[in-house]
Amino acid sequence: MNKVRIGIIDDDKSKVTQIWTYLLYGMKDASKQKADRYADVEFEVVEMELSSNMSDVTACITEKEIDALLIDYNLSSYETLPYTGVQLAKYIQEEFLEFPLFILTSYEDELYEQEIFDAYQIFDFARYLSEPLERVELHYKVIEQVTKHQKQIESWKNEIEKLLPEKGRTSEIDARILELDSKLEKSINGHSAIPDNTKSSLEANKIDDLISRIDLLLKEE
Repeated sequence: MNKVRIGIIDDDKSKVTQIWTYLLYGMKDASKQKADRYADVEFEVVEMELSSNMSDVTACITEKEIDALLIDYNLSSYETLPYTGVQLAKYIQEEFLEFPLFILTSYEDELYEQEIFDAYQIFDFARYLSEPLERVELHYKVIEQVTKHQKQIESWKNEIEKLLPEKGRTSEIDARILELDSKLEKSINGHSAIPDNTKSSLEANKIDDLISRIDLLLKEE
């Protein structure tokens, strides 16, 4: 991983410019050990287009191949948009399984009280601008989460490839294949890892197995 495409979701152009500028620093303010470790990582920053429809935003994430998102807590044009930054973040998490996103906010206490997001994902905007260590922490976590997310997707793909030759052997194997494929469909690329005819066959077998189990239970009664 050399380039990390980071999307910024904020309708305040001045804030976008500030965040963009500091993201380009990458890990330059980090300790020598961290700076050396991530010397080959480059942040590629993308300003995301906002739409009244949140599905347009998720489509943009896929189209622009975004690896991670920085989202403003409370979009300043909330009066014209039908959602807040937090609502958009929750929607994205529902659409894309385990997608790396972080909240930049001045309202940390409210987020913690509502337990909307893990503290790991929340960063104070003012501190991000003024404190190099805070920037390093966020940049480090972005790299860490993107790496983890990409490895997880590869792991799911590899497991499916190993299990496919075993399909039909047991209901547990078939169920696991379908589970993994569902995870991949909810990943950023959203592609099924198994052919449609194979998937249909597995799903049919799963239904047949369920019917057999129900019949067995009825006979026992």
